[in-house]
Amino acid sequence: MTYPPSLYTERLELRPLKKEDGEDFLAIFSNPEVTRYYEVGTMINLLEASILLDHFIAIGRLGISLKGNSRIIGSCGLFALNAEYFSASLGYDLAREYWGKGIMTEALKALLGHGFSSLGLNRINALTYPDNAASIRVLAGLGFRMEGTMREFGFWKGSFHDMALHALLRSEWRF
Repeated sequence: MTYPPSLYTERLELRPLKKEDGEDFLAIFSNPEVTRYYEVGTMINLLEASILLDHFIAIGRLGISLKGNSRIIGSCGLFALNAEYFSASLGYDLAREYWGKGIMTEALKALLGHGFSSLGLNRINALTYPDNAASIRVLAGLGFRMEGTMREFGFWKGSFHDMALHALLRSEWRF
């Protein structure tokens, strides 16, 4: 995945993650509310956070920070790019103290705009837990449509999990 060095919005900077963001990642993912709907467990040390951070760096995920502050408060990214199908998948997370402030919607508008324009994507998918109402609201507000439930799609935290599949087409993108 090729990203610009950074994307900017009115309040935010989306920039490539770096190893030095480990403490910020630990602060985000040590909150059980953040990891409730996540395939990783609640983190208790910097090593756990660094493993996830290394994975996100490898797939080109962008860190979200408030303009003028280098602290990472979340991340988002497009992954599983399929050039033949002009599609990708979307992932995102945000520190608990920033929920409900429009931050993720603002960040994803910039990222999706980049995906549809600069990367030439036609379809972007996102998976949520079927009962993750807040995440579903963010996606719906961006124009994503829920296409169905993938039963027992994944296995983590000791059990199988259903996932709701949402998608947005370039022709539906309105921002």
